[in-house]
Amino acid sequence: MAVDFDDLVIKRTFNCPKRTLFDAWSQPSIMAKWLFARRDDFCESTVTNSFTVGGKYSIIMHMPSVEVHLFGEYTAITRYSQIAFTWSSPVISNSRVDLAFQERSANRTDFTLTHALFSSQEIRAQHGEGWLACLDHLENRVLSDVSGQDSATVTT
Repeated sequence: MAVDFDDLVIKRTFNCPKRTLFDAWSQPSIMAKWLFARRDDFCESTVTNSFTVGGKYSIIMHMPSVEVHLFGEYTAITRYSQIAFTWSSPVISNSRVDLAFQERSANRTDFTLTHALFSSQEIRAQHGEGWLACLDHLENRVLSDVSGQDSATVTT
């Protein structure tokens, strides 16, 4: 059961169009290229989804010694502006993730990831490190053709 720990908030500005960033979160073939929570031993994940409100998603991160299964349901989608979904993993069930995409200019997008309903500070910290690794992979493996991120902050 989740306890009232502070939400994990990660903010980053990407030098890419808002649509490109949104697509990286909604299309399984793109998601597979960057959704991996380790900084080393990278391996593409297996991702499936039904990208509609009420639709399900599944991510399998192929770690060196284990496969990590993540899954949830999309709870809100506003095309090119917001995606919200539940998040369950081996260490947390039915937490909540909200993604906000704000166009700063034609090729610059402010991005905010808010992850809520953690059962402990340790699990919150683990997810913070995982999300930061994923966003670095997104930047380096998918968005590098449209330039890099400007900044990243984590609210603790």
